[in-house]
Amino acid sequence: MLGDEETWSSWDHITGEAFAGEHAGQKLDWWSIQLTTVEAARAERPDLRVLVSDFRSLKAMAAGLLGRRSIHGKGFIPPPFKRTMSSPPDPRLDRLVQGLGVIDGDRARFYPMQDFMAGPVEDADWGDRTLILVRGAVDGVPRATWADGSEPPMQLLSRWYGFSFTWPDCSVWGQTDNR
Repeated sequence: MLGDEETWSSWDHITGEAFAGEHAGQKLDWWSIQLTTVEAARAERPDLRVLVSDFRSLKAMAAGLLGRRSIHGKGFIPPPFKRTMSSPPDPRLDRLVQGLGVIDGDRARFYPMQDFMAGPVEDADWGDRTLILVRGAVDGVPRATWADGSEPPMQLLSRWYGFSFTWPDCSVWGQTDNR
């Protein structure tokens, strides 16, 4: 959750929608970012300037250690966090399955990582567009692009439980019994 100091509205940090306050029901503009590593970014853009902060909080160090294992690890949900879930996770997949969630307008689809570990996936089921999912050659991080070269869609590297809580009507790549 995010809050703004101008109107004291409360915003969902994932969807960009205000759910309380003066701006309730409005949405912020959002755009896709690419999760990567410094090594991968410099391989792609050798002239990239990298600025490193020397500030190290205990919280940041712990997040950094956990983050190194999170992209390829099995993951876990801490017991205190489980109590904050308002309902059981969507049963279509195991709650800890990691994948790439793609959002385009009102449509969302989750692509489990294991489905494109061996190579790229092409999904032509986006109307008149084809989505291509690949894993980065250096960092192994999944990313989605449109085959026509237009701006990439909004995408989130996420565990199934988090993506399906935020987009409960999403479809799942490879499943025919989608909602």
